[in-house]
Amino acid sequence: MLADWLDPALLAPGLTAQDLFWAGLAVFGAAVLRGFTGFGFALAAVPLTSLVLPPEVVVPVVMVVQLIIGTGDAVRERRAVDRGVILWLTVGVALATPLGMWLLVWLPPATTRIAIGGVVLLGVAASWRPPDLGDLVRLRSVRIGVGALAGLFTGLAAMPGPPAVAYMLAAERDPRVIRATLMVFFFFTAVAGTISAWGAGLIGRTELVLTAISLPLVIGGSAIGAALFGLGATRFYRPAALIILLATGLTTIIREIVIY
Repeated sequence: MLADWLDPALLAPGLTAQDLFWAGLAVFGAAVLRGFTGFGFALAAVPLTSLVLPPEVVVPVVMVVQLIIGTGDAVRERRAVDRGVILWLTVGVALATPLGMWLLVWLPPATTRIAIGGVVLLGVAASWRPPDLGDLVRLRSVRIGVGALAGLFTGLAAMPGPPAVAYMLAAERDPRVIRATLMVFFFFTAVAGTISAWGAGLIGRTELVLTAISLPLVIGGSAIGAALFGLGATRFYRPAALIILLATGLTTIIREIVIY
């Protein structure tokens, strides 16, 4: 019975055991990156896994995984967050996530993969050199707009990070507040994304089985990444991680353009 549930061909049309292996390896590698740098799981997992699985399968799985692993983060960091920022960013997310989910369903897979690659590149740019927004960062409308953009990216690619990271780095100087606020915000985006995916009929047996397979890989990979960081990270770890993500985004886009 269990063998039937784990049969690759039954999980997704055309999926092979080799595809499942490479998808698992991509998830594990993304989890190591998350544990080592503190960010980048979806930015790495979604485009890499989408090379062997349809994006409309990958995105809901990553959303559910992030919802589960983000619950503990949200509980631990809740006291250090900027609650005003969280409130209005989350309003924007609630408004725009269903639109992103609709685009995920409507767009052809190749176009979606190119869009995902573009979101990855935006994430790299936002993390490497955030824009200077001046006093605009305090406006409620700007916060809602940033949240809406994050919601759009959540529904389309399970990647709320690029606009949220850029905003927080521009608006806040305390690294602890930035880290805590982003962690709790990403939990809320995972909630919104999972609800939207469920409502759109994108979470079924395949997605739940793949989530169950992914969780041990994510937990183990994150622990290994954290241990590697604890051994003595150098000042080059952040640029190295961003270079990896840059290569991932470019590879995804170039591959789809050449195939298309």
